[in-house]
Amino acid sequence: MSEHIAAGVLPGLGLVTLLAAAPLTGAAAAEERSATVEEILVTVEKREKSLQETPIAVSVLGAEQLEARGITSLDRLETGVIPSLNILPFGTTPSTLVVAIRGNGPIDPSQVTRDGSVAVYQDGFYLGRSQGLSLELADPERIEVLRGPQGTLYGRNATGGAINVVSQKPSGELGLRQTVSHGNYDALRTVTTLNLPEFSGFSLKFDYIHSERDGWVDNTAPGEEDYYAFNKDGGRISLNWKASEDLNVDYFYEIGEIEATQIYYQLAVDNIGIIGPEPDRQDTTRFPIAPLDPTVTDYEMHGLTLSWTASESLTVRSLTSYRETDESVRTNYGGVLYFNGLVISEEIEQEQFSQEIQLVGTHDRLEWVAGLYYFEEDAAQDTQNSFSLDSFGFLTGVPLTPINPPTTFDVFTGADAPLRQIESRAESRAVYGQATWTPPLLDDRLQLTLGFRYTDDDRDASRIEVGRQSFNLETDRFDPLVTLNYLWSDTVSTYAKFSSAYRVGGLNVRSVSFEGFGNEVAETFEVGLKSSFWDNRAVLNVALFATDIKDAQIDFVDPNPIGLETINAANTVQIDGAEIELTVAPLPGLVIGLHYTYLDGDMPPQPNPLAGGTLETFNLSQTPEHAGSATVDYTFPPLPFGTLIAHVDMTATDEYHFVPGNMTQDLDSYALFNARLTLTDINIGNSSLVAALWARNIFDTEYVLYGAPRAAGDLEAYGTPRTYGFDLTYQF
Repeated sequence: MSEHIAAGVLPGLGLVTLLAAAPLTGAAAAEERSATVEEILVTVEKREKSLQETPIAVSVLGAEQLEARGITSLDRLETGVIPSLNILPFGTTPSTLVVAIRGNGPIDPSQVTRDGSVAVYQDGFYLGRSQGLSLELADPERIEVLRGPQGTLYGRNATGGAINVVSQKPSGELGLRQTVSHGNYDALRTVTTLNLPEFSGFSLKFDYIHSERDGWVDNTAPGEEDYYAFNKDGGRISLNWKASEDLNVDYFYEIGEIEATQIYYQLAVDNIGIIGPEPDRQDTTRFPIAPLDPTVTDYEMHGLTLSWTASESLTVRSLTSYRETDESVRTNYGGVLYFNGLVISEEIEQEQFSQEIQLVGTHDRLEWVAGLYYFEEDAAQDTQNSFSLDSFGFLTGVPLTPINPPTTFDVFTGADAPLRQIESRAESRAVYGQATWTPPLLDDRLQLTLGFRYTDDDRDASRIEVGRQSFNLETDRFDPLVTLNYLWSDTVSTYAKFSSAYRVGGLNVRSVSFEGFGNEVAETFEVGLKSSFWDNRAVLNVALFATDIKDAQIDFVDPNPIGLETINAANTVQIDGAEIELTVAPLPGLVIGLHYTYLDGDMPPQPNPLAGGTLETFNLSQTPEHAGSATVDYTFPPLPFGTLIAHVDMTATDEYHFVPGNMTQDLDSYALFNARLTLTDINIGNSSLVAALWARNIFDTEYVLYGAPRAAGDLEAYGTPRTYGFDLTYQF
């Protein structure tokens, strides 16, 4: 266990100490200090419904909760805000996130020839690549996290779950909101939101966001970037047009750029002994790292939603999107890797198009959803390795001598590192649907849901590195869903569900064989409880699940020659678990949230085809046995000059493996504490002001967020140290 756990938090992270924060609604509502838990509305079933009436394991963070916890981008969820959701920064591309739900996640989401386990959506539109996921969120309404296999409600299928970021739509009323935030490490964030009044059925909204922060690991090389620095800009235009009583049009255009330097790897264990280990979190590089340039990610996206109310019982929607992502990756591992200061330069270009048709209807005792989905993607990924540090003195005669300018000559192979060029194309076609029937018995308290998804996928790829190699995959699959939901009362219901989904096969661009791998299938049995009690002062939701992952896509090191291979596991991977969400409002103005997740993952020994089928021990990544958090929000009685709101939260996670496969390295357990004090409703004529003080990682806990085991030694990257600052928001 980590030696850096904050004082007062016991190692082991038992059930009581790891209960974690369920979504807190109404915690910051200054209008009324009632001792009730407000209702959460979601649209995960393509119609607005109460979360408590939805037999799906889903967590929701509303705008108030996102603001209170300082979640301004998806990477801010990395420390366990939703314990079943695990997000890590990827080692080479800082805009890329490694996303897992219930222990189901990939090792290398940067490759354009493979898909992730979790589907990420923006306003219902699927984002095909992990590059750019660390973009800033200007004006989110909520973030919905669906846990478990998905496919009968959303356009893309996913074995682990889905994340949907829902943005605020134009209000149709004139309004301006300007937020300025400042913090240590010269952090600056500005958000401008302008709503224009409705005119002839048209409503417009403009958002602009800028966010920057200096790196907190100083690079001793003069004139070079520091590690963990970023500079982000983004703009969004949203349009809502009420064309008629029956036709509604929503459109947005989004554009942005992310400049970010990589995370700083430290050598936790040095198996060679030349560089030496760095046992604690560092704030300065021990070598001058040059060159170190930021990775630059540019993105733009169009999203068009047409909604036609054909009748009182039928709504037809069309969702059309187009997105482009361009990324120039620049990294330097001169401080830790025995690869003569490995410098990775990578150019990634990706464009995607999707078209989805949804039918949402009701008929007597039947509610149903049906859809058609098409997705296509073209991508290219060019990678060139070079070397900036003569680690062993093979070139200069003196170990640890800088190589300036970097050379492509690799002393270990005796040849220049080749340029790797990847081209990839993917197409997916699907038909999906589900229907919920309430039979005329048991006082209409029983609901039966049947769903299905049929998907047809094609994937082609080629690689030019040493000669030209090609890959092709054509596959299809049918996935069912069955749910039985029983309403014991108006406030208590239980459900039992079976669902399956698959992750299409693909290709590891680092594979020596370039043969590819097949589909991965996840089957989940789940039982759940949705309940509210104590005069609606408490909400308790529980989900128990057992997941079998068949033909799991697992990565392992191919030692001869050195490479990373991906195979389908011969033996079934099992992940069982429990999720508990509790929200309590015991007193007027006070809301307490607890959320706990237990995961029991089993990766049986797998035969290694590169070692004659010898059984090897493999690990599950991002699968802590215990994880959770807790939040406390208190709204004080109104003051003459405003309303004071206090927020405190804690997140904690047990130890788990960094990466899957036959590479071993564990992340120690840790706990983090954050706080925010907000003074709202400061009236200034017809406008108002909100002021807030905040701090994250209050106790400056040193915790390892990501790592990578290597034969020469284990690499570790630490999470962000204590940050603090203030926010000012003006609105009218």
